[in-house]
Amino acid sequence: MSRIFATIIAVMLCTPTIATAGAYVGIGIGGTRTESSLADLGLVPVCASTTAGCYQDLEPPPVGVGSNPDFAGSDVSYNFVAGWMFNQNIGIEVGYIDFGQATDDLGLPQACSNFGCSSRQWTTELKRDGFQLFLIGNLPLNESFDLYGKAGLINWDADYQGYERSELYASGPPLAPQNARINGSDDGTDMAGGFGVNLRTDSPFSLRADFTYYDFDDSDSSFVLQLMALYSFE
Repeated sequence: MSRIFATIIAVMLCTPTIATAGAYVGIGIGGTRTESSLADLGLVPVCASTTAGCYQDLEPPPVGVGSNPDFAGSDVSYNFVAGWMFNQNIGIEVGYIDFGQATDDLGLPQACSNFGCSSRQWTTELKRDGFQLFLIGNLPLNESFDLYGKAGLINWDADYQGYERSELYASGPPLAPQNARINGSDDGTDMAGGFGVNLRTDSPFSLRADFTYYDFDDSDSSFVLQLMALYSFE
């Protein structure tokens, strides 16, 4: 059985289909969604003073918002790819993706002084980009449509930021932030995979609808849904 499987793979790699074999480039735009927790991102607020109104008291647990708040944010993503199809079924693809800036807000306890009260929130931001490599498996359905799947790796860099800002001032001058600003960064290499549909035309251009899931170690869930325009060098 293993010899039969190896023979099939060898035949697929060595017998290109003229209509689909060759190089291509593409550009994509879509939406990204990331879900995590502030603890995993290192963005749990830390009191900058002992003044009432901090995210947490001097003694745990934190005031009113839980010990590990969730993070969930979305933004626009941009993707640039270049690939090579060995034949109509097997190919490789490299690319760069910018996930944009995912932002989430956490309500903080109201802070008051002799001058008035301030309604505040803790804003967290996550910026990420990376270079990715995929093995592509393609299944032609007819002359116009292909189904494909992909699996590979992404080497990424991320910047994290958390800061306090006021939503509304009741009266008097604004109060100083009670929680210290947080800045951080991280990088890594993780698994990624996805699937999609490719619409071919009579020209070198084609259109792809693509879903990709990323298994980042700092996130519970992260995915991108996008449309891509491809140009094939036939």
